[in-house]
Amino acid sequence: MKNKLTAAIRELSIYYPKFNDIKIVEVVNSNQTSYKDGIIYCDSINKALLYLVNYVNESHVSIDNHFNTFGTMIDLSRNAVFKVEYMHDVIRKKALLGINKIMLYTEDTYEVEGEPYFGYMRGKYSSEEIKDIVNYANLFDIEIIPCIQTLGHLGQFLRWGHNSQLKDLQTVLMTEIDEVYVFIEKLIKSCKEMYQTNKIHIGLDETFGLGFGKYYKLFGYKNQYEIFINHLKKVNEICLNYGFDQVMIWSDMFFRISSVHEEYYDLSVEIKDSIKNDIPKNVELVYWDYYNSKKHIVDGMLKKHLDITNKTIMASGTWIWTKLTYDKVQTDKTALVHIDSCKENNVRQIYFTQWNDDGAPCNYETSFLGVFDMAAYALTEDKKMSSKVFDFIMYASYQDALLVAKLNECPTSPLPLLWDDPLFGIHLNNETAKNPLIIDQSIEFFNEYLKNFKESINFEVNHTKIIAELLLNKLVIRKELLTHYRTGTSLKEVTLVIEKAIKNTELLLASYRKMWLSRYKPFGLDVIQSRLATLLYRYKETITRINEYENNVIDKIDELEEKVGPYQSIRMNHMNIAYSSIHVLSY
Repeated sequence: MKNKLTAAIRELSIYYPKFNDIKIVEVVNSNQTSYKDGIIYCDSINKALLYLVNYVNESHVSIDNHFNTFGTMIDLSRNAVFKVEYMHDVIRKKALLGINKIMLYTEDTYEVEGEPYFGYMRGKYSSEEIKDIVNYANLFDIEIIPCIQTLGHLGQFLRWGHNSQLKDLQTVLMTEIDEVYVFIEKLIKSCKEMYQTNKIHIGLDETFGLGFGKYYKLFGYKNQYEIFINHLKKVNEICLNYGFDQVMIWSDMFFRISSVHEEYYDLSVEIKDSIKNDIPKNVELVYWDYYNSKKHIVDGMLKKHLDITNKTIMASGTWIWTKLTYDKVQTDKTALVHIDSCKENNVRQIYFTQWNDDGAPCNYETSFLGVFDMAAYALTEDKKMSSKVFDFIMYASYQDALLVAKLNECPTSPLPLLWDDPLFGIHLNNETAKNPLIIDQSIEFFNEYLKNFKESINFEVNHTKIIAELLLNKLVIRKELLTHYRTGTSLKEVTLVIEKAIKNTELLLASYRKMWLSRYKPFGLDVIQSRLATLLYRYKETITRINEYENNVIDKIDELEEKVGPYQSIRMNHMNIAYSSIHVLSY
């Protein structure tokens, strides 16, 4: 362990000169982590590094040894594929925050020999790039684990006609045909060649409609559970053949299939002994839960998992999906409960997922606030660390990170507000149906929020300020459009606010481009750019329509004539918010 820790400190000292003061003379295996006179007492590299980053910042912590796995999962499948250099930066920071395992969620964004359309135009990692990431993480004793899909969530790959013979449903592979298992073997073989671990996550979640697509036409009806478990066994066997003897799967399908409500978090579910016995003994169930904040539900779900297998893993989340910045409130409300429940139920493995749903619009760098807070809560006995440790690791201010995260405290959710069309207002119409005051409340929020922004060299602060100013513009546009149109007064002044929105959208486009190309491969930037560019044109169209209405070229603005119905629960993705018609496919 001494050589490994010395190598890690040597690498860290390049980026954090304070680590030059740390000299490791001896490493003593101990459950109590401490450092004195060159001797460090610890039971693992990750806990030693967490202790030492506090030590060099003159902050003392007592390490809590409950978790032997404290990991994150990075979503690299929703447009944002990290450059290798940026992944190095992410790994270093996570090493200092006590992380010892990182899953790379790659649906089709890795190289597979003989599959030209696997990851085509998606920025997939080459074999050499994955090996580089794995080797760099090894410096810090962080295990990089492939987290792939072997049944559902493969819509990006299956959209190509070249692969139609492998498809059951739009995003789900066919089962029980040789071609599919030949294909899956290629996936597993590629992972084995790139990674150095005996662990693999093979997905198998959310395969809704399994067996009711092309499968049904070919084979007729078969019990969905039977299809699922047979597929799991076949894929698991392939994994074992390639040396992956710790096989993880998302657990939701076992619960959905067993629930009369087809719900995951159904505490009335009783998993039959026959199902428990069907699950291969080397398979580990990952209980994912990003939503439940009620401890009795989390406790109940953990107990149900442990009743199936003691190889139960908790997957919580540091919330960046459906967000523009990390959401501290949502994470604290849920993840802190999950940590407590794991400790009380003796679950020693926890991962914090960082999904990038619907195109990766969130600024990933903001997620480190969540990792810092979770590390403090889970890995220290006092459940807290000094903010100066965050400042040191991030070269940024904890207070600035809190300010950026506060964007999510707006009464209406910022992301769908960003995508909302200025004329249709699908999101704000729906929000107003629930709360008639929400536009005024949100305007008031942003007016106060923006007062906290001062001139800064911090990119995350400046990026967020542009977003906040644009969202305020959008709210004012919607309010003034409706007010003046309904009262029959002039709409001319609204065009001045729209011009501000156009300027801020152009600034946001430039900011996204800078962020994306400095951290991610260029693939996927087109999605963000095309969405914002469409909004630019729609602002201009709104001005044109206003001018036509003011000049009596048209006698009404049809979009503003639409009556708002009762509140609907709408998925907050771009497709459902931005357009009057759903005319594009979203995977």
